[in-house]
Order: sequence, then C-alpha cells, then structure tokens
Amino acid sequence: MSENVPNDLIRALRERGARYVVNAQGQPFAVLLTLEEYEHYLDLIDDEADSQDAELAARLNEAASRSTGDERQAFRDYLRQR
Repeated sequence: MSENVPNDLIRALRERGARYVVNAQGQPFAVLLTLEEYEHYLDLIDDEADSQDAELAARLNEAASRSTGDERQAFRDYLRQR
C-alpha cells in the first residue's frame, strides 16, 4: 500500500490542478511552479544580484553620464583601452 500512496498523491494533485503541496496537517508545504514561472523567478534573482554589484552600477553610471552628442568610440579603440 505504501507504494501506491505517492502515486495516488501525484494523481490527486494532477487532477485538481493544485499549485501547492500540503503536509499531513493540511498546511501548505511547497509551491509548484510552471517552467515559465521558474525561469522568471531565476531572472528576478539574477536582476537582484546585478543590482547589488558595485562594478556594474559604476559602469552603468559611466555609460549614462556620457553625452549623446559625442562620436561613438571605435570597437578597436575600446579594446585597446581595456
């Protein structure tokens, strides 16, 4: 019977289209995400990490402070500077 319990639980969740899993007391235990929701979640984590990156913030500020009237730098010149 113990072998059927996990299969019955999985079948019940699929039939009801549940978005979360509950424990034995009926309290929510885990959230089920679609692949798209999970990818969006990972993107949010990356964005949060990027917002904490001081080097990236400095580079963005430098790029924003450049005047738009200046001629763009050639890629080769940029590589030489780096």
